[in-house]
Amino acid sequence: MGQSNQVSSTDKNLDRFAKFLNDELERPSLAKQVPIGAHIFHGSYSDTSLTQVNLKLASKILLGMTLGYVEEAPLMMVFEDKPGHHMVIDLSTVVQKDKAQRFIETFQDQSQQEMGAKINELIVD
Repeated sequence: MGQSNQVSSTDKNLDRFAKFLNDELERPSLAKQVPIGAHIFHGSYSDTSLTQVNLKLASKILLGMTLGYVEEAPLMMVFEDKPGHHMVIDLSTVVQKDKAQRFIETFQDQSQQEMGAKINELIVD
């Protein structure tokens, strides 16, 4: 992603987060669905590029949590499914975490096998 796209996505996220906070101060409805300490991402039916950027970022954070270099926290998306209507979606379900863990374990096993094969090749030569 280019620097200008990243800045644009950051600006859009900040604008949406500010609107979310203002709306919640006026009419609390979604905040109680977001756990304390959660990472909050924004998505919208009308801005699929922002939604995709945020889903990509959420998957990177999920991987970081799985690997242990990002502190464990819920991943929540505030998604605008139609004008003026939002819902909260939990992106860090147990299923997603299990998939990430299995992926890492598979990668580790394959890497170990490949390294073992390289060592065996060196020993044989």
